Amino acid sequence: MQLEPGQAQLQKYNPLLHEQLKISTAVGDPNAWGQRNESLAWYWFVDVDLGGPNHSWNEEFYQVHWLRAKALRDRWKEEIELVQLEMEWTCNFFLWKAAKWGDRMQESLVKGLPGHACYSARQSHMYSLLAQDAQAAFKELQSVSIDADDE
Repeated sequence: MQLEPGQAQLQKYNPLLHEQLKISTAVGDPNAWGQRNESLAWYWFVDVDLGGPNHSWNEEFYQVHWLRAKALRDRWKEEIELVQLEMEWTCNFFLWKAAKWGDRMQESLVKGLPGHACYSARQSHMYSLLAQDAQAAFKELQSVSIDADDE
């Protein structure tokens, strides 16, 4: 005897693909590599009354999946904040180094050490250029809109 599905069942249930049948390691190690783009297979979204009025197992599954997605979004939101701060810190570091080498140049000129003053001026100029390049590159990146405030 062979069961033939009706047209309604064929529309409701998609064919199972081999990659949809793999075991998810997200429960055992939610921070493992390669899980950031992982999504649920289609059969988790089929409206089937498997548990009667008590769908607690299914609701718990959706809650866990939602919490994992929220945690991932929160980590990316935090990463954006950190990268923006690191960009600012980098520019500030280059400006600080340029100022320090500028001070050393002045000290060398006062002490009558033209070689040291020349080297210090060159270092100060190098760090000034690095600061300018970093500010220009970061300004371009900060103009890219990333909407991490969706709640």
